[in-house]
Amino acid sequence: MPRAPEPIDEIVDMPRERHGLPKVAVVLALVFVLFGGLVVGGRSWYQRQLDPPGPQGEPVDVVVPNGARLTDLGSILGDADVVANATIFRFWIRDKDIDLQAGTYRFRRNSSFEEVEEVLRGDPRVVATTDVTIPEGLTIDQIAAKIPEDVPRFTQEDVLNALADPANRSRFQPGDQPSLEGMLFPSTYEVGPQDTASTMIRRMVDEMDSQAVEAGIDVGLTGDRLPQLDPYQIITVASLIERESGNTDESPRIARVIYNRLLEGIPLGIDATSAYEAEQAGTELDFESDSPYNTRINTGLPPTPIAAPSRASLDAALNPATGPELYYVLEAEGQHFFTADYDEFLAKKDECEAKGLGCG
Repeated sequence: MPRAPEPIDEIVDMPRERHGLPKVAVVLALVFVLFGGLVVGGRSWYQRQLDPPGPQGEPVDVVVPNGARLTDLGSILGDADVVANATIFRFWIRDKDIDLQAGTYRFRRNSSFEEVEEVLRGDPRVVATTDVTIPEGLTIDQIAAKIPEDVPRFTQEDVLNALADPANRSRFQPGDQPSLEGMLFPSTYEVGPQDTASTMIRRMVDEMDSQAVEAGIDVGLTGDRLPQLDPYQIITVASLIERESGNTDESPRIARVIYNRLLEGIPLGIDATSAYEAEQAGTELDFESDSPYNTRINTGLPPTPIAAPSRASLDAALNPATGPELYYVLEAEGQHFFTADYDEFLAKKDECEAKGLGCG
């Protein structure tokens, strides 16, 4: 007996729809589209950092300081709006074969990296510098007042802070002496746009150290009838000579009088030391003061130099004349009379007063 036909839904195995695969494909397609967009967009953004849209802007002078490396230029040029992205520029420039020189370069704002590179491969522009002349015999307070007069961008506070900076100490400055009095060499200094008050003071200190070494301060005083003085004391003597002598030909003889008096234990009697103290304290000149700067009363040297000595005064302090002289007094403008005889000194002093040369 024939079997009845089976229901169609039992004998026909209809394929099921697979909904998962098209969804994965769509997601992957979207990922590729987004990734491609990011790549294209990122590349476009990167190109805009290398070469920003629009024309170059106005010229701008940028100082590249001494010791700067290529990688230091990113922030310098970014701050000046020369490059669009300081970080990318730093990575872009680091492997370039450029002999970077310190100085002032003229760039244009909104420049491409290649335009910046072209400028850096040239020499710095010649930029006007300022000459600052520090005369011999000035105190540090006078120097601190003069520098801002010649370089207005340096305030007096800038200079005073530089003078107090321990980084600017002289190699001949005692550890317990904070003042740079007498340690700044008087000369003409060229101040460029990259200089600060501190770099200028450092240069003046270095120049004094160098001049003192050239004069022989490391060797010290050698010869007959000379006291044992350290370099700082020799610079102090040079400052006394600077304030006492208006004639460099006489400076070695003044040095000899100072050394003879030190050896004899006689007060130096140099009124310029008392005048220095009065100037520093803002008080009247007092020759009766018990201050260590009063060399009419106290024996020995004052505690510090009293002015910036010249090279001629350093040379005189290290190479004094020979002789027994203990006294000197003006006998004409810029000319002194020297003697070892006290009575002769008094007679010449009376003549000086009579001539009105200021020998009181």
